[in-house]
Amino acid sequence: MTSDVESIAVNGRDTSPSEAAGFLASVKVGVQTVAVSNGPQKRKFEFDFCLAEEDDLCLVDQALEKLISSRELSRNAIDTFIMRAGRGATARRYREGLATYLYGVLAREEVEDPGRVDASGAPLYEQRYNSAVSFLSAFDRPAAEAICGLVAFHYNQFALAVRKTNSHRVSDVAARFRSILTGGSFITTSLADRSHGSFDQALSDSVTEDLLDVGAAALDGTQSSVVTQLLPSLGELRPQDQFKVRLIAAEALLAVGEIDGASRHGEALRHSKETGAWYAGFRTRLQEVGR
Repeated sequence: MTSDVESIAVNGRDTSPSEAAGFLASVKVGVQTVAVSNGPQKRKFEFDFCLAEEDDLCLVDQALEKLISSRELSRNAIDTFIMRAGRGATARRYREGLATYLYGVLAREEVEDPGRVDASGAPLYEQRYNSAVSFLSAFDRPAAEAICGLVAFHYNQFALAVRKTNSHRVSDVAARFRSILTGGSFITTSLADRSHGSFDQALSDSVTEDLLDVGAAALDGTQSSVVTQLLPSLGELRPQDQFKVRLIAAEALLAVGEIDGASRHGEALRHSKETGAWYAGFRTRLQEVGR
């Protein structure tokens, strides 16, 4: 619809408002330039259409499956994925989102652009993760949901990650973190067997994979090795990842009766604004075990 428009041109061709509307409503792919004027007032708009067809989306998914089955993540492998997926012209944004995320994984693994940061000082891989989510959040596809869930988990956005139910492991681990932080009851048995063929295991970077393993560890006193193996490298992790490890470590060590270790990690978290409800209950349980 147009209002207060005396003249209109689409891609440089003068037309009527009704014809312009009909043409734009029929476009599925490509940038369309619309110039409108009313007396001396002139405005120009660019509309980028990319309405994906199911067949094209499937072509991109097939190209991703070939990349995963090759068990290689490199610039050449991603370029090959882009070339294969490029046949699905209307799924351009979906393809770009997947490729952007994969380049982010390369950057985090320090295979590509080691140590580089963006203009704000944030790691380059985070810039690419964020950009990938901006593309993929609009797509209801298993791979897109897995990536959005992994990135939400990366930023400790547990409530958002829980909603990514096609990625069962990410969703279940995030649900455990959310329950712990709200001071509610949580599953103490291992969540490690809850992958159900999710895309997240194939698409996660190695750091996130380790953190998911930690988050899925048993908290009933039967399994603490997964947690304790990561503790020596705790200082090398970003603060948000240290948060996840310390929270699980506090619960895992408390479950096996290691009061000093549990207390040490709990105290490191006590001043976080997210841990108030958890810490109050944790201190009570710690005191009960220590009696």
